[in-house]
Amino acid sequence: MAAPNPMSCRWCGIDQRPHAQQWKKPVGWHKWEQPTQQQIKDRMHARRTERTRS
Repeated sequence: MAAPNPMSCRWCGIDQRPHAQQWKKPVGWHKWEQPTQQQIKDRMHARRTERTRS
């Protein structure tokens, strides 16, 4: 499974434009929310790792 876009939703990993309202435990129904700086960093690292393994 591919790592989410670094700027995708903080809670569910869906990009902002197609997000609308989503359900995800434990947060429940939510709108897109900006990820934390740590999430952005972790997602960038995961995507880089995926590219180097391919």
